[in-house]
Amino acid sequence: MLAHAIEKNVGDNPALEELGTNVARAVHGAVLDGGEPARNAADLLHGTWLGHPLHPMLTDVTIGAWLFGGMFDLMGLRKGDEASRVAGDRLAAIGTLSAIPTAVTGLADFSTVQKPAASTATVHAALNAVSVALYGLSLRDRRRGRRRRGLLLSGSAIALSSAAAWLGGHLVYAHKVGVDHAERFSGPDEWKPVLDAAELPEGTPRCAELDGKRVLLYREGLEIYAIGAVCSHAGGPLEEGDFDGHRVQCPWHQSVFDLRDGTVVHGPSTRPQSVFDARVRDGKVEVRLRES
Repeated sequence: MLAHAIEKNVGDNPALEELGTNVARAVHGAVLDGGEPARNAADLLHGTWLGHPLHPMLTDVTIGAWLFGGMFDLMGLRKGDEASRVAGDRLAAIGTLSAIPTAVTGLADFSTVQKPAASTATVHAALNAVSVALYGLSLRDRRRGRRRRGLLLSGSAIALSSAAAWLGGHLVYAHKVGVDHAERFSGPDEWKPVLDAAELPEGTPRCAELDGKRVLLYREGLEIYAIGAVCSHAGGPLEEGDFDGHRVQCPWHQSVFDLRDGTVVHGPSTRPQSVFDARVRDGKVEVRLRES
């Protein structure tokens, strides 16, 4: 299968990994340098406001339009049905137009891709870029009356985009790109001591173990905040991040979370952290899982 062959040959390609990583870092750096406006725009593209990545939703529109358009193209070619030809042309145009926001959201997610997935993500992006270009040429030829050539171009694009879609799935299921990496907790429902209060000075993050998982503790004045310590975006250690008041920024890809309730302030993360109530009793910091 084409997609399997591509993955086998690119998965451990150092040159592709370096290229993809450098491009990703450049884009991510530009977002961070752009301040709040750039970060807000990136949050929109990541899907922070949705609670899950936006890019996969848009790919369904593009791929669906192209695939159904291809079916109508075949019907028009075999039966000479003008209505099928018109439907095929319109769906090809819809898919190509929707590919623009799809590509932009994909670039936003690509900007924070983990290094082991960079090679696959680079080929995934390249195949999709070629597919869009082929569809653009196909639409031009269809308008100019060179229909058979246009259908050949769109057919080639469908084959390439199918391979790219397989690689997209591989990024999710094998490399865990876009999935929730945070440790999730089922309790405790009652107060449970996790740390000596003397070990939590103000402004100094600490990690405590709770049922084999890690909880981030942070004291600000009289308040003690407690959230899951493993970043939901890619599993980064939040205790090593930058703290600013009641916010923490992950050291890996700079997702920002509100320590008061675990919500996402800035992506690339789209999933909140688990949050706990915290208090000091008898010289111990106690926590309990907050009801959602």
